[in-house]
Amino acid sequence: MAPAVRPAPRPALDDDSGTIDGRVLDGASHDGIAGAELTFVGEPGVSTFRTSSDGTFELTPTVTGSFALAAVTAPGYLPYAPAPGHPGLRVTLARGRPVRGVELVLYPALDHPGRVIDARGAPVAGARVRVVRPLIELPTDAPAPEWTTGRDGSFTFQAGDDAVLEASRGSLRGWAGMGRRASRRGLLVIQLDPEPLDATITGHVRDPDGAPIADAVVRAAPSFRSGIPGDAFTTSGPDGAFTVSRLDRAAYDVSAEAPGRLRAAREGVVGGSRGVVLTVTAGRTLAGQVVDVVGAPIGAFDLLIRRRLGIARPTAAAESLVDPQGRFAVRVADGDYDVVASARGYAHTLVRAAAGTGDLRIVLGRGASLRGQVRAGDDHAPIAGAAVACEFGAGGRGDGSLPAEPGVTTRADGTFELTGIPSGPLAIRVSASGFHARIEAGTTARDGAVLGPIAVELTRIELDDDSRTEMVGIGAGVMADGDALRVSHVVPFSGAFDAGLDFGDRVIAIDGAPVAPMGIDGALVRLRGALGSTVRLTVRRPGGDVDLVVERRVVRT
Repeated sequence: MAPAVRPAPRPALDDDSGTIDGRVLDGASHDGIAGAELTFVGEPGVSTFRTSSDGTFELTPTVTGSFALAAVTAPGYLPYAPAPGHPGLRVTLARGRPVRGVELVLYPALDHPGRVIDARGAPVAGARVRVVRPLIELPTDAPAPEWTTGRDGSFTFQAGDDAVLEASRGSLRGWAGMGRRASRRGLLVIQLDPEPLDATITGHVRDPDGAPIADAVVRAAPSFRSGIPGDAFTTSGPDGAFTVSRLDRAAYDVSAEAPGRLRAAREGVVGGSRGVVLTVTAGRTLAGQVVDVVGAPIGAFDLLIRRRLGIARPTAAAESLVDPQGRFAVRVADGDYDVVASARGYAHTLVRAAAGTGDLRIVLGRGASLRGQVRAGDDHAPIAGAAVACEFGAGGRGDGSLPAEPGVTTRADGTFELTGIPSGPLAIRVSASGFHARIEAGTTARDGAVLGPIAVELTRIELDDDSRTEMVGIGAGVMADGDALRVSHVVPFSGAFDAGLDFGDRVIAIDGAPVAPMGIDGALVRLRGALGSTVRLTVRRPGGDVDLVVERRVVRT
């Protein structure tokens, strides 16, 4: 039998019941969503349940074991579902071990206008439009939404702010991300590309001994067309064979993912290639437990595992888990990792561990809190409903395939309180409809501290202006390069520009501290700060190392 979800609240739970309770929340208002459907997949099969009038749900372990949350849907909301090859939220049910307060979030499905045009700019009628990133797999009885353009090429759609849409008509296709909308009109324009989609890539998925791997998720992603997805998916058959269709003759990165095995990939595979072999290995286990400061298990938590490669921290695994004992076990390749655990009401914690570690212990504290107000920069009027979130140096949730945690939104008077902030340099991102987003930094948090109040002023978006993010920083773009940050561009008349920082420079230390142990996200937090403050960069150049003192100024991206 599948776990039972009660449609209405019950009296206080017996601690011996093993029940898991929680809520499905509106990501904008944080109110409970009534009638949301949760679909779980486990050994007993697929079961769908519904939340009560206040958005609460209860899972009772009629059987014990592990289940995966396959989807959360509700009328008027964007659905949640894991991306292909990802497990989604994993739930372990065990009698006598209750877990309380699990929170899942859905965001309102707002209508947005779009238009599809051809290479000459003429409208395209009858084009099929669908969301391709983030790509999700809904249950078979909940088809993914798609839209068809009218005579003038227009369509109305619902998608998240990070979505990329694909339009197709016959052999033509094109893509556009939500970030390309005109700021006030919100119009998303997709231009079709005449490149034909008549190529395939075929091959096999095998283990190291050559045995076939069935039901592996095979993905082909364009190698060199940055920002344009065009990703295609398929699954391997009983003999491990796969065929990825609807490709052009460009180069693709082809990968395979299978449960309990590491991802395998081949780069630069040209559309039309045959006999591509992807070998998936078992890897090693990295396991441990998440507890609070008194040693009690934290039953619901997120886990982000990032490999340490110089200053780079590529994501190796990202999971949401509900386990009464706070335990986790993931498969990773040999190497060293940053393991980040986070839970609602706690500050996230980062620990370093090597592949093969079986007793990792991660302790989560309550962290610091920050109070403040968000207001308009021109008339200082308070802004209600603005989103406020931390930009942690440890990084975010990885690939975005997991259910999101609730953020913090400002009250009617523009005030907010952000809790669960980990110790260290702090940067917050603030955004609101009709205003440019802003990143505020320059504050250092410590466990138990109450910071602020601070005032964050947002700039209004003018008619036909492109939306942007304003921040205080050095005014240089950087990317990971071994143990250093390589400068990719410098903003004219910024602090970096005036200090003499140049394209290709390699930053090896910030204020005397080597950047490699910080990771690229941690280094970026340290480059931001208070307006008018300075930071000392140690730059490695062919002629030797030099120190540059850079002033932090307002930067618009």
